[in-house]
Amino acid sequence: MKKYIFIIFTISPLVLRAQSASEAIHIVENEVGYGARSLAMGGAFAPLGDGPAGMYWNPAGLADIKNGSLYFESYFLRYRNNTSYLEKLHVNPFNLSRFNGIGAIYPIATVRGSFVIGLGFNRIHHYDDLMSFSGYSNVNNGLEFPINVDGQLLNYRFDQGVQRYEKIMSNGARDQITFSFGLALSPDLAAGLSISRMSGDESYDFEFLQQDVADNFQEFPSDFMNYELFQSLSTKTKAMNIRAGLKYNFSPFRFGFSVALPYNISVEENHGTQERLIFDNSDYSDAIQLGYYDYKILMPATIDFGAALVTESNLTISMAFRIQDWSKMQFNLKDFASDSDEYIILKNENEAIVEDYKNVYQLRFGGEYLFPITSTFGCVVRFGLAYIPSPKTSGSEDKAVTSVGLGVPIYNRFIFDMAYLFSYQKKESSDAYVPSYVDEEINKNQFLFNLSYLF
Repeated sequence: MKKYIFIIFTISPLVLRAQSASEAIHIVENEVGYGARSLAMGGAFAPLGDGPAGMYWNPAGLADIKNGSLYFESYFLRYRNNTSYLEKLHVNPFNLSRFNGIGAIYPIATVRGSFVIGLGFNRIHHYDDLMSFSGYSNVNNGLEFPINVDGQLLNYRFDQGVQRYEKIMSNGARDQITFSFGLALSPDLAAGLSISRMSGDESYDFEFLQQDVADNFQEFPSDFMNYELFQSLSTKTKAMNIRAGLKYNFSPFRFGFSVALPYNISVEENHGTQERLIFDNSDYSDAIQLGYYDYKILMPATIDFGAALVTESNLTISMAFRIQDWSKMQFNLKDFASDSDEYIILKNENEAIVEDYKNVYQLRFGGEYLFPITSTFGCVVRFGLAYIPSPKTSGSEDKAVTSVGLGVPIYNRFIFDMAYLFSYQKKESSDAYVPSYVDEEINKNQFLFNLSYLF
């Protein structure tokens, strides 16, 4: 008998992530900054800022730079996600490398004090994740299909006693072009300002397969064999951001404070979905959907402050805090009519943000020590620790990052800096297609290499 099939496909917002609170947080949540020296010190750079990374952490620190420099930085990632589903372990590794930054610092001659400018292109956020798993499940995921046979439309369930496979992968980065300056206001007080044009590009791919491997679905018209779902989401962002900072030297201490003002991110999303339902006799029904969204998100202010001890014995110890109130993040509703579906959806997401997200205090600690080898040559050893709490009011997805690094002069004018960052994070997740919880253990090994030329 020939099958007459009419299938209504529905897309779960948990999977597609478009125009949701979690997607908005995702755009900036794991921003790491840049700079092999600063990140080797755990990002505790707000009270120092005396390097190219000061353009990001605290531009006032540029005023303490005595030499001009050109720098180039690269980034390498070794990633591994151990995913456990139905007591079955799946290992998801991948490696990548990308260009991470280039720029220049230039002290301008002044009658008194100092005035130092900086210009750089730097990647501050990396969107690189991978998760996949499979297993036989008897847990009901509610999947059903309306099928029209001989003029009669009925719903037929394909929801349990099946083999499930899911894969999620993200790739991309967010970067900024920054003009910055640091100005000495007095022998001990400096101020600075950074103006950045930000842009981001991320590709997100989701794949879900459900198979009747045990042949539990045999009776026509629900003799299902496979259900296949493929989703892609391409997200592009752009924004302008201003950061202002102050630095005060009270020997042997350094105190720093900087604030990145609230700013709007313009987001463009292109998404595509392809679904296919296959039956035992190889008949199938499929559908393709394409969509486009554009909207704006108001990001909250980011505050960095801290103190450092700089000793005459070549040891520097630094501690800093970063404050971000994620509950203040909001979708901009001004571009939508108050009676439109988009307005209602985003208004509900704004209410969810206030309820589900919180003010977060990141703790960053680090240090460096110069080992003198000769009277004119030495090697700098660095270490750091960053504790980054989850922005969610519930859940335990806090992350700790440990770091080490080296700074080695090469000849007279070149300096090579490297940093190694290790982070470990445990997550528990589920979605509409896989209601059983999936446990993830994410290990990230990040390497940064920076070469500077002094003049």
